[in-house]
Amino acid sequence: MSERTRKIESALALVLSTLAALVGLFWLVFILGDVIMKGASAITPSLFLHNPTPEGVEGGGLKNAFVGQGLITLFATLFGVPIGLLGGTFLAEYAGHGKVTRMISALSDIMISVPTMVVGTFIYAVMVKPLGHFSGWAGSVALAVVMVPVVLRTTENMLRLVPWTLREAAFALGAPKYKVITQVVYRGAITGIFTGVLLSIARVAGETAPLLFTSFSNNFFSTDMKGPVASLTVTIFQYAMGPYDDWHQQAWAAALVITLFILAITIVGRIFIKLRYGNK
Repeated sequence: MSERTRKIESALALVLSTLAALVGLFWLVFILGDVIMKGASAITPSLFLHNPTPEGVEGGGLKNAFVGQGLITLFATLFGVPIGLLGGTFLAEYAGHGKVTRMISALSDIMISVPTMVVGTFIYAVMVKPLGHFSGWAGSVALAVVMVPVVLRTTENMLRLVPWTLREAAFALGAPKYKVITQVVYRGAITGIFTGVLLSIARVAGETAPLLFTSFSNNFFSTDMKGPVASLTVTIFQYAMGPYDDWHQQAWAAALVITLFILAITIVGRIFIKLRYGNK
């Protein structure tokens, strides 16, 4: 292949890559701009401080949905992230490259691509139907199941990228294996692991299907995780399908709040990682 041909192919690849990036960026900006324009005007103090009004009555807010979404996501994170971290650590540091490791990794990849509705129906079958009622705990477990494979695979991949020479140096100083993992390996992979955790939170924060089968919804304010609990995603779905303009405005506002929430935890998390570990 001549040098002229290589240059032409390189330029063509660069142009196509740039165009693809610009197309993706255009739709990202378009969607974010649409959410901001339609949702910003509906963000008022009453949206966060008041519960929904009866159907057909204007006003009210989504206090119950904000609190419910926070509780469900919080417990899902507390359930899913530790399991994913420990699972990824086991695969990368203890399991080696045997058949069991490959099987678990393959199952994790499959679980990442499984529709969340399937997860919701599974949790419905094992937690909701036997108890005879929906519950916030079932919703948290469903979201945790969605989070685990994302955190597990990210943790495994990031830990495997840490050079083995760092482990050998720590072992040579007499450090036990658990300290090598927690103080050397985790430190070298913390940025990637944290990114995986953020991706898992971002994924479940916008999920509706699993919650429709598990926590369902509640028109009243409730923090009782043993019963139905309202959530922003289900409320957005219900309000978007409703006939009232006021509902539509609140649905746009809730979508904007979720977007800003993900942006906020990403920025705060990266600042914390940079200050605590000095990683960029």
